[in-house]
Amino acid sequence: SAQIIGTDEQTDIAVLKLMEDHEYSSVTLGDSDTLQVGEMVIAIGNPLGRLEGTVTAGVVSALDRQMNNNGYTMSLIQTDASINSGNSGGALINSFGEVIGVTNAKMSSAEGLGFAIPITPVKSVIESLINYGYVANRPYLGVTVTYIYDNAYYGAKGGVYAVEIVDGSPADKSGLEVGDRIVTFDGVEIDDTNDIIDIRDSHMVGDEVPLEVVRNGKRSEE
Repeated sequence: SAQIIGTDEQTDIAVLKLMEDHEYSSVTLGDSDTLQVGEMVIAIGNPLGRLEGTVTAGVVSALDRQMNNNGYTMSLIQTDASINSGNSGGALINSFGEVIGVTNAKMSSAEGLGFAIPITPVKSVIESLINYGYVANRPYLGVTVTYIYDNAYYGAKGGVYAVEIVDGSPADKSGLEVGDRIVTFDGVEIDDTNDIIDIRDSHMVGDEVPLEVVRNGKRSEE
């Protein structure tokens, strides 16, 4: 039996606690930042939900593959080690027997296109879930944005617009309003909703970041 300690939708990671009162075998977490394309890896998982402990071998096919997961952009390890439904959450292991990734996706329209979450960036997420049950000290804006195409609404100019703002949030306190078109964030031109997420996640809690918007045809800084 196990208990869910915490989950994080942004990194697609969860922590479970085994409840039986005895010692379990464990693995060592490696350093995914040192991976190189062509390096040998193996995936261990439970494909189809009934083939427990299946091992498949392959190589690191590519690094930093940008993939969308529930609206969040993730940088993933690509591998040709066979990954199937039921493998998600299983370990991707290097030649030293260290976990360097957590398998989480495959492209069903092609062969040999599997993906894993790099372990190094999520070590702090795992530790935070264990200690607090949630991810602490993550930057938060409190605004929902959407991309609107040119002339989609009564001749509106295309761009990223604020569509919902949480009361009392940093976005609310900054003066941002629903309907504002966000043109720059931290001095970077905003062309896509993911641009805002990437810039937000590059900062620490408490940082003050300039935001330029167009409201009623006029450009202003919040």
